Amino acid sequence: MDTKKPGLIDRIKKIKGLEYIVIGIIAILIVVIILSDNLFESKSKSKSGDGVTEYVSSLESRLATTLSGVKGAGKVSVAISVAGGNKTIIATDVTTTKNGTELQTTESAVLVGGKVVVLGETYPEITGVVIVASGASDPVVKMNLLSAAETFLSVDSAKVKIFTGK
Repeated sequence: MDTKKPGLIDRIKKIKGLEYIVIGIIAILIVVIILSDNLFESKSKSKSGDGVTEYVSSLESRLATTLSGVKGAGKVSVAISVAGGNKTIIATDVTTTKNGTELQTTESAVLVGGKVVVLGETYPEITGVVIVASGASDPVVKMNLLSAAETFLSVDSAKVKIFTGK
């Protein structure tokens, strides 16, 4: 009589529903890989780019802080959407030359010490503002929040929507 102990592979083969366990583990691994990749991607995107994310976050934070100071506003949160990105305005030199009977105009960047002269930067256009305030059910508070947001952001009231929070 052979009383040999079953090997590891034999024991694994005897587990009921093993294929379901393996499929479940593989599915979990795929989800973890996808989520970790998305988290890494979003962190790297927020650190790079032209600073639009940081600009918008700063505006949202400052506006929420300002609006929470409005009498009766209560807890306030703000979301701002923008179109485009930051644009750098550089100094240019325009030269016009006569080529026979035609005038030819060329524009080139002004360089000082080998570097482009930057005149300024424009921020992206604000396309929408959502304000959620616990005190916004009061019409006076709602109008005060609207007025403050319009002034703070220099936007038209049509771009601002105010909702009552929890």
